[in-house]
Amino acid sequence: MYNIFRFKWNKRFFFLQVFETYNSKYWRQREIFSPRELIEKSYRSTLAQLDIQTDQISNLSQSFWQIFNHSGVIEPDVNEVLTVLARNYRLAVITNGFVSAQLPRMQAAGIEHFFEAVVVSEAIGFAKPSPEIFHHALSRLNLTPAEVLYVGDSLKHDYLGAIQVNIDFCYYNRKNQVLPPEAQPKFMISELLKLLEFVN
Repeated sequence: MYNIFRFKWNKRFFFLQVFETYNSKYWRQREIFSPRELIEKSYRSTLAQLDIQTDQISNLSQSFWQIFNHSGVIEPDVNEVLTVLARNYRLAVITNGFVSAQLPRMQAAGIEHFFEAVVVSEAIGFAKPSPEIFHHALSRLNLTPAEVLYVGDSLKHDYLGAIQVNIDFCYYNRKNQVLPPEAQPKFMISELLKLLEFVN
């Protein structure tokens, strides 16, 4: 029984590895394809590589998108950190992605009420690290760059975008990766709770 279970688990894990590789690849082309097209391409490429034949790709893609849009998994301490910050600061989100995914997922996670504004790249036509999406968020909140601290986990999208508009940046380096010499965020944390030390 153990060997059979391990075999099935390994197959499932391998499928997810292949799927996530293709999904990341196509996700970077989200300005070109619709959400449904991205998921279908991910499934088609995954099943082709694994030599699996099916005529249910469209149904699989639709089911995946529905589940994805209504599931929200948050990291430890998120609610505690947001609760403390919301007492004294105005909070907002800048995110690359689709409106049909980002907002429902925040609702599913139960955190949408913390944020005064949620700026989604699809809705405004610009994505991080484009300075336009940061200027749009500042305008929505009627704030200047000097009044803002931006927290993000991507040097490519978050850090580069923030420094282009002179916003102080806190890098959420959850994996404690070594930064390239040119990356010099004002703050860096590996745990979300550490953020409270900078703002209190």
